[in-house]
Amino acid sequence: MDAKKGLAAVLDRPAPTRRQLLLGGGHLAAVWTLAFVQPLLDLLGKNPDFFVARDNTAGDILILAIGFTVLPPLALLALEFLVSRVSARAYQALHFLLLAGISTFLFVQLVSDLIEPRSAVILALALALGLLLAWATYRFAFVKNLMDILIVAPVVVLGLFVFASDTSDLIFPAESEFEVARDSGRDTPIVVVIYDELGTSDLMTKEGRIDGRRFPNFARFAATSTWYPKQSTTAFFTPRAVPGLLTGISPDADALPTDQDQPLSIFSQFSRNRPLHVLEPVTALCPRDMCPDPAGEPGQVSRLKALVQDLKYVEGRLVLPPGMAEKLPDVSSDFGDFGGDSDGGDGPVQKKRKSGRFMVKGEGKSDPELYERFIRNIPASDRGLTVMHMHLPHQVWKYDARGRQYNESPITQISQGTGRWLVDDNGIATAQARMYTQTAYADRLLGEVRRKLESMRLWDDAIVVVAADHGISFEGGGVPQRQADLRAMGEVANPPLLIKYPGQRRGVVSAKHSVTVDVVPTIARAVGVKDLYDTDGVPLQGPVPERPVTITDPNGKEYSVSVGRMVRQRDAAIRRADRRLGTGPIYTLGAAPGLLGRRVPPRPSPDGPAHLDEPYQGLDFDPGIDLIPMFITGTVDGIEATSPAEAPLIAVAVNGAIRGTGRTFPLAGQTHFGVLIDPRYLRRGKNRIGIYRLDGRGRLVLIGGN
Repeated sequence: MDAKKGLAAVLDRPAPTRRQLLLGGGHLAAVWTLAFVQPLLDLLGKNPDFFVARDNTAGDILILAIGFTVLPPLALLALEFLVSRVSARAYQALHFLLLAGISTFLFVQLVSDLIEPRSAVILALALALGLLLAWATYRFAFVKNLMDILIVAPVVVLGLFVFASDTSDLIFPAESEFEVARDSGRDTPIVVVIYDELGTSDLMTKEGRIDGRRFPNFARFAATSTWYPKQSTTAFFTPRAVPGLLTGISPDADALPTDQDQPLSIFSQFSRNRPLHVLEPVTALCPRDMCPDPAGEPGQVSRLKALVQDLKYVEGRLVLPPGMAEKLPDVSSDFGDFGGDSDGGDGPVQKKRKSGRFMVKGEGKSDPELYERFIRNIPASDRGLTVMHMHLPHQVWKYDARGRQYNESPITQISQGTGRWLVDDNGIATAQARMYTQTAYADRLLGEVRRKLESMRLWDDAIVVVAADHGISFEGGGVPQRQADLRAMGEVANPPLLIKYPGQRRGVVSAKHSVTVDVVPTIARAVGVKDLYDTDGVPLQGPVPERPVTITDPNGKEYSVSVGRMVRQRDAAIRRADRRLGTGPIYTLGAAPGLLGRRVPPRPSPDGPAHLDEPYQGLDFDPGIDLIPMFITGTVDGIEATSPAEAPLIAVAVNGAIRGTGRTFPLAGQTHFGVLIDPRYLRRGKNRIGIYRLDGRGRLVLIGGN
């Protein structure tokens, strides 16, 4: 039978009976489930942390799973029923096309796993296979019988997700054993500030001090506290690292960051007769009735709307060909808001279809207004317990040193989520400068915390802990940003820890190897708790045991190095950053800080090889409305370098003076540049941006601009 006769045989079938209509709907439900539902629910089933961070309830999860599984097939069945009442031929054509179209996305995943051609080739092959399956379902009885059997797929996939996945613990949560301890210590304010994705190396100079020019509030804090530069974390990802810090216990690999799974914590031990002030965006160790969300509890409709909005990008990355999926926002380094002001855009990001875990949890959304309001509301109590976990300076890097958001760019996403960098040393330098700038805002908030405590006369008597969950690696060369990797321990495994003990007025640099699980027992000793639950950590006021630096991956596998190796890697990271960016303050960081401030003649930009990603950037700047146009990015034609060190040096002028420098780097087949400039040099209205290249004789040659 040729194709024309085969199609005619399909279209010329009589109108379906009720049984045939239902079976056809069951076939659509089966392929819909296998193509779209199973990949998503399998991923979500392995990542319950995603729902924990978003405060999704069991009802939210069930509505999502059941609705996504059932509603689209029901809608298609209703459509087919209506069409069948109009024309049998139209029904048969519609059913054939729906079956082929949905099956296409099932075959996209299979073809993409076998071959790696262009997306158009993958789509063509998958469409051909989808058409073949639809035709075979009409033509061959055994294929139809197989499709009849697969009608149970929605029930099986949904049942596995609800009853047998890791997420089932959230759908059917165990009764919490959370119990407030009797011994919460003497009247001492407890303040714990937790940063996210911040390494000790990011704060240090090569001389072994905290860089006071870049981060004055960290440096001032260190001058009146005890700094533990040999601090190590227990995990490279937040849902495991933060619980270790807040419980003093290294959690099991399958433990959720909730009070049901981890009832013993800083909240259970110290909350008796203490007013609680808690910002916990990723974990849920404090029961909701004790620690309501300071941003307000969103309603179920709002939660579901946000959930659907984000999961459409996750679904796209799962079912589309790699070339198309890479154009979607990154979902591997954040927990949400993928299509809003998150990373992504046009940057190439690898799709992780085969990964057993993803980091789709935005680790909380950066919100300067929320942070500053939270600090203003720290309770004026000598028994207050304040825990503030900020999503800073964690990606997405988008804030200037004052917490104002600046413009996005096609090179915002230049890494594979938490995996390897997609750019060379010069591209990594651009990202690192942005990270330091956002860290400057984190530093500013630390200053606000101190000023608030001082204004309430609580600073001297309080114990104030400043820590982070983990760091981030800027090494490159195949070393991942933030994964369990022995080459990255000096940056990822070494977050900062500074503790101002009650009454402390002079700074101390401790030689002890501290671990995040030491924080709770250290607080307990500082406030006089005698009846602390058993922890894996020890109070840092006394001797600490010899122990290696050990972090775990999401599956609980351990990676260990010596403390000496971690410190050597950290020191190498500091030297590497100095080589890339110089040693000056924020906004002077770049390949040639000596050029900053050099005046250049105002003249029209030529039709040269440099092209701004946004040609009209800064030409009509309204500070009250617009994002700050301070991230100057673009491409350069006809320039290739044999190595990052030989890449052309690019200088960016704003309104007649050089304000930023960097080097070009290759990305996605083009030569890019990216430079941050100090926003104080931008004026309301028209700003002229010039792109210059430093030639071999030290002259600045204008090659583009706006």
